[in-house]
Amino acid sequence: MINTEEKSVDNDFVIEVARRLIPIKSISPESGGDGESRRAEEICRILDELGYSDYKKYETTDKHNIVRPSVILKVGNCKKTLWLISHIDTVPEGDLSLWKYKPFEATVEGNRIYGRGSSDDGQAVFLSLLILKNLKKEKLKYNLGLAFVADEEVGSKYGISFLLEKDIFKRDDLFIVPDAGTEDGLEIEIAEKSILWIKFRTMGKQYHASMPAEAINANRETMKFILQLDEMLHSKYTDTSDIFNPPYSTFEPTKHEKNVDNVNTIPGVEVQYVDCRILPKYHLDQVIKDIEALIDNFNKTSKAKVSYELFQKEQAPNPTDENSTVVMELKEAIRKVKGKDPRVVGIGGGTCAAFFRRRGMDAAVWSTTMENVAHQPDEYCIIDHILVDQKVIEEMIYSP
Repeated sequence: MINTEEKSVDNDFVIEVARRLIPIKSISPESGGDGESRRAEEICRILDELGYSDYKKYETTDKHNIVRPSVILKVGNCKKTLWLISHIDTVPEGDLSLWKYKPFEATVEGNRIYGRGSSDDGQAVFLSLLILKNLKKEKLKYNLGLAFVADEEVGSKYGISFLLEKDIFKRDDLFIVPDAGTEDGLEIEIAEKSILWIKFRTMGKQYHASMPAEAINANRETMKFILQLDEMLHSKYTDTSDIFNPPYSTFEPTKHEKNVDNVNTIPGVEVQYVDCRILPKYHLDQVIKDIEALIDNFNKTSKAKVSYELFQKEQAPNPTDENSTVVMELKEAIRKVKGKDPRVVGIGGGTCAAFFRRRGMDAAVWSTTMENVAHQPDEYCIIDHILVDQKVIEEMIYSP
């Protein structure tokens, strides 16, 4: 239990919260999990222990008939609210043989906390709860709003998208999403690429591998199609934008579903996914039309038949204004704490910020964090990053 009567060392508090949350699997049903309910319940217990029981839980049921909860807390009586948006779902652990540490156990070594979701997006959850623990309500310039949201890793339909239909967030509030950043904490993300996830199904004819003339090898035909798709997309969508890293659109074959169980059977069905991160200047509807045209041409020359369905489609909204209140105040707070000038950037990853921007609300994505550890084996976060980010947010929410 978190003892709110005795002042805990912030470092120990972060570790304790991590040890309570990381062991709770919080994986989307789309990725083979049971959702976020148990983790949301534990966050509610922590809020109760900290003396903030006036939170609200917003629940919706997904297509698998699984309840997807998000938890909202707002503290203060100011006109505007500074919101910290963190997501409580994680991706699966992947290949266990690649892990040195147990993925669903918070392992602390020095300044690092290892475990699945420790960085993405546990670090933001730990930060939010730490700020709440130390909150000086009498000094607030803005209300402190905390949103612990579901379903970010698989599209946010049951998370932030669902919440934005409720009367929770105001247009002139400030929104910070601590879900991306750099080790120096000097990059503020104001723009994101469009996201297109596509599932391709190739229908052939299954047969014994010794009689290929009687089969239509869906595996081979899928490889042919994906190579054609790859060449078409990379040759047509070639523009660059220096605000992004990488500065170009990306098109990557990723997940491949299981086909046959034995070596000596030619598969009759193949399912391949492609992850596209596309510069905002390109409209996704045009990209889809080009893909449809390629499928039509391929199906005319192949004995197999390719079809597709959209797994995720998110057209990038207009970027957050560099001169918006949230960006300007965040820049100033970073300067005061870190003593250096931050810069604005765009990223390829999708975050909850895009949903606010789509509704004309200015959102900034920022944190001090290790790059390239999210979704990786031995994912970790650094405790000192959380402590310094706490100081930055406190610069913003308190009156001078």
